[in-house]
Amino acid sequence: MDFRQLRYALSVSKERSFTRAAKRLNISQSAVSEQVRLLEEEVGFDLFTRTSRGIEATDRGRTFLYESERVVGDLLSLSDTARRLRGAVLDTLTIAMGSGMAQIFMPRLFADLKGELPGVRLEIITAPTRNIFTELHEERIDAGLAIESDPDRLPSGLVVDRLVDAEMALIVPAKHPLGRGKQPVDIGRLLAEPLIMSELTVGYGQVVMSLFTDLGMRPNVIAVVDNIETIKIIVQSGGGIAIVPRACVTNEVALGLLKAMPIAPARNVAFSLFRRRQPMSRRKETALQKMLEMLKG
Repeated sequence: MDFRQLRYALSVSKERSFTRAAKRLNISQSAVSEQVRLLEEEVGFDLFTRTSRGIEATDRGRTFLYESERVVGDLLSLSDTARRLRGAVLDTLTIAMGSGMAQIFMPRLFADLKGELPGVRLEIITAPTRNIFTELHEERIDAGLAIESDPDRLPSGLVVDRLVDAEMALIVPAKHPLGRGKQPVDIGRLLAEPLIMSELTVGYGQVVMSLFTDLGMRPNVIAVVDNIETIKIIVQSGGGIAIVPRACVTNEVALGLLKAMPIAPARNVAFSLFRRRQPMSRRKETALQKMLEMLKG
């Protein structure tokens, strides 16, 4: 057996499909099937079986693939060691986060970081929730910070670590009439208001849309925006109102640029860290675990 065969088998296990695994690996399905067949001949038992739900690992295959993940991680760590010995640059841990999350997570991460990730350089990018899941699936990022979504909307093979819960709040311009009271604003009062929304079927947008549809109402959406920073600017300028996690607008509220009001019915969202089930190099795994400890605070 060789490293390539293990990679192919792990991809089939993750995708539960030879076709999707081949697409993800950017090779032909016949090549994936042939290498998995050779691996099965080498180990002496079937790794996969076909069911009505797709390709599933056999009992022995499941145990073998679990150990394979560890072996692949060790091999990647050897590459890290060789890179370090020849004086190469640091390993890069790429993290994507949903818009508006910098206020929540970056202070707690970098306040405690101070060299806590030896041998690893962080690369942090901002992306819409849907893009984060796509980038994870395509292995272009190592982990993503996003709102927990319906499991049916997530790519297969992702591991989820819940970080914090956040209250959803109505944000309005500083002098807007809805910002004068202290009581929660009923969702029914927002029906005719010009609403600025995030993408409608995942992340913040999905949560906000459900607030209205659960009550049998359809909001007056005048703009759909792919990031909270732009939403906040539109609301500040008087272009509409929005419902976002309160923690994402702490700075603007403190500066008097926006008002954040509780809503009724109340709704919370969970921010989580998503990553692929497949192992990374040992240095990346160690760095990610330290990050998790900091972000959970």
